[in-house]
Amino acid sequence: MKLTGDYYSGATSRRRPSRLFLDDDQLTLDTGDERHRLEWHAIRVSPRVGNTPRYLHLLEDGVFETSDNDGVDALTRHFQTGRLSRWVHRLENHLGLILIAAVVAALTTLGSFLYGLPWTSKVVADMMPASVVDSLSQTTLNTLDSSVMQPSTLPADRQAQLQLTFAPYLETIPGEDVHVLFRHSDAVGANAMALPDGTIVFTDAMVTLAKDDQELVAVLSHELGHVAHNHGMQGVVHSSLTAWLLVMMTGDLTAFADTTVTGPAVLLNLAYSRDMEREADQYALDLMQARQVDPGHFIAIMQRLEGGESSDEDQQDEDSGWQTAINGLMSSHPLTDERIARFRAAEG
Repeated sequence: MKLTGDYYSGATSRRRPSRLFLDDDQLTLDTGDERHRLEWHAIRVSPRVGNTPRYLHLLEDGVFETSDNDGVDALTRHFQTGRLSRWVHRLENHLGLILIAAVVAALTTLGSFLYGLPWTSKVVADMMPASVVDSLSQTTLNTLDSSVMQPSTLPADRQAQLQLTFAPYLETIPGEDVHVLFRHSDAVGANAMALPDGTIVFTDAMVTLAKDDQELVAVLSHELGHVAHNHGMQGVVHSSLTAWLLVMMTGDLTAFADTTVTGPAVLLNLAYSRDMEREADQYALDLMQARQVDPGHFIAIMQRLEGGESSDEDQQDEDSGWQTAINGLMSSHPLTDERIARFRAAEG
């Protein structure tokens, strides 16, 4: 068994054409002008990567380089070593296994984003300290007040009346200090949003849009659903975990660094998932039915937000498959046939 290659002593950079051969279980390195007897247990063999040269690291920093990969593999088999390296090499050159690995990697990545991240986000969000939730919510509210919102222009007696109307509903979430604030905003328009700490913000335009206070109760019930299920915090955590996963995949640390300091921005632009909207809608429907509030109020305010008063079934079917975005923060509350149908079914 003979291998040809080049020997580097480690003392100089000079390349010396050499032979490595095995004779009666004795491994010998022949450099032309001298011979060295070697002990296999003292040699470290580099793993096989395609057909790139292999390196046998010897004592005293010497290195034997050869392109005879098959010869090196035969040598390792003789000394009953290198099984893992040879196994990995066979895997790397097996087209079927490569395709299977690619499919598994793609499915794992897809599953991580579709299922792993939402589940992990919920677990982490539920474990988040109250101090972090309060700080994030207050920072978000301050950002709103300094950018797109101003103090409410609703008369004090109107605000007080709504607070009395809302009060019985604000106590329905155990352990949460839920309260309602009113703000004026030309930029945001008719909207409502729930912050993770239980603060629910109604704009003056939303109050003006409603023709019945029970419509505002319907909107409040939906936002209470987001608070009860901790959707706001889940959204922030999900955004951060998504960025972290992308960092792990791409090595771009700037993406993660940016998201760790933009929690309020993430919360302001949060678009709830369909599952979150379903949960909030179901919470609202259950609460309204428990308090004997007509589900039609939810349908009415949603249709008015969309710019249409019609409740005709044919019109709903005509719009099937489309999801209309509402300006500003209400873009996280898409009006869909599924949502309307849920409340319409409850009416009957």
